[in-house]
Amino acid sequence: MNRVFIILIAIAFVSVSDAPERLPWHSQRILQWSDFKGTPSSLERWAASSSTGISQGYASNGEGYIDKASLTVTAHFYPEYSWVRHQEKSKHLLAHEQTHFDITEVYARKLEDKVAAFTFTSNSLEEIKMLYKEVEEERIATQKLFDKETKHSIDHMKEVQWELKVARWLKGNFQD
Repeated sequence: MNRVFIILIAIAFVSVSDAPERLPWHSQRILQWSDFKGTPSSLERWAASSSTGISQGYASNGEGYIDKASLTVTAHFYPEYSWVRHQEKSKHLLAHEQTHFDITEVYARKLEDKVAAFTFTSNSLEEIKMLYKEVEEERIATQKLFDKETKHSIDHMKEVQWELKVARWLKGNFQD
């Protein structure tokens, strides 16, 4: 019994210690250059890259239904996979990377809204995967559009327009 318990603790410790660092999005905490701990690839031509994503947690009852009250959805920034070329650091570029993180938060909220509005069946685990996939595809498309329209932060006027748009989205106003 003790041997099994120790093995389970060791497995849990290894699993937790191998997990990448994640910073949850918070309105009072903006990104800093010290959060970018990854190493840029020599093949990348960009000045910086933010790795962000959405995680979710939930419980289901014994009949396969998701307990919506148990749902947690969090936008994360992954420092180990995010990087900056040190000679390129600027407030403007950091604001661009923050907007990427903010866009991920917008889509985390959209996922929460979709789950809240969805009527699940006993196949809810597959249904929540479908909802996540839909939102994730939209998030990725929006991230690409943001980079395209701002020319990866080079077009300052478009950058400001996007920052204002994302700020409205974060307040729940999705009218463009």
